[in-house]
Amino acid sequence: MYTTIYIYRVKRENVESFLDINEKASEIYLANGALEDNTYLADDISGDHGCSGLVDLIDIKDNEVVLFGQTVFRNKSHCEAVMKLVNDDEEINKLFNDMTEIIDLSKVVTASFIKAVN
Repeated sequence: MYTTIYIYRVKRENVESFLDINEKASEIYLANGALEDNTYLADDISGDHGCSGLVDLIDIKDNEVVLFGQTVFRNKSHCEAVMKLVNDDEEINKLFNDMTEIIDLSKVVTASFIKAVN
């Protein structure tokens, strides 16, 4: 398995718009072959059991909430094939432009991971 994650800081007043955009984008990802595409609202980012929390790593303003996006693929080559189709989609480009109006992309954290343990 292969997954791409995104950690978003979204102003509270933009959360509904953000979720609407992500829901539409998710449909495009899934229609083009992604196995899963989910968005999660942070519940507890303070850390536990002696571990640092996300709040210790990312400067989160009082008027922001944290959301986590995850897209799952079979493997890296599957991800690349799906993303080529997604990036060629006219609607995804419109949604991307809409997204840039409500979040600061330079503050989005993204990473990709390969499944390490079965």
